Amino acid sequence: MWQKIRDYFKEHSRVEKKKLKEMTLKEKIEYIWEYYKIHIISAVIVIFIAGSIINGILNPPVPAYAGVAFYETYLGEDFEAEFTATLNGALVEDTSIETVYAHFLLSGGDPSVEMALSQKLMAMLVSHELDVIVIETEMIERFIYDGMLMPLSEAGLSLPDDILIYGESSEVPGEFAYAANLTNSALFKDFGIKGEMLCAGVVGNSQRVENAAAVMGLMFAE
Repeated sequence: MWQKIRDYFKEHSRVEKKKLKEMTLKEKIEYIWEYYKIHIISAVIVIFIAGSIINGILNPPVPAYAGVAFYETYLGEDFEAEFTATLNGALVEDTSIETVYAHFLLSGGDPSVEMALSQKLMAMLVSHELDVIVIETEMIERFIYDGMLMPLSEAGLSLPDDILIYGESSEVPGEFAYAANLTNSALFKDFGIKGEMLCAGVVGNSQRVENAAAVMGLMFAE
């Protein structure tokens, strides 16, 4: 039986090599992608996750006041520096130790990158790097249902009713306000950004809930 199996794979390998030999470079690339794209994408994701884990071990992150993720939300090349500088200046006393970090997770609409981006987000959540998530309002329902956010009341936040976004989590029975719309955010308006399409919430497993609430409070100040 084992000889038959070996013979099968040997013949299969010979046929594949013959096919590739007769193809142009473009045809080879298209053929390999068509039949092996799942294997390629899986390998890239595994390498990415392994690299992130190793990097995290070798280069542990500086203790942060709060980590803020902007998921699939591009707000301009100067926004990150302005945002972190503003929050650090308003919230953090010892900037040599505690810093507000902004993480921009963008796929550019590429399906293979979207998969890797989701994996990166999960890794950051598991490692407690994130405390607040900013996302387009139309995407927030999935985040709420998947249990990525905590009810705003648990974070001690009291925001105007007209900006609250309610939903039901698969982990917590009942409907609660898990996020809020950034329509009236003076902070975002100062940056020249309209917040109508954006919302923010506190990460469900945040280990710095008080800090997350302080960041949210500053973001939602009118």
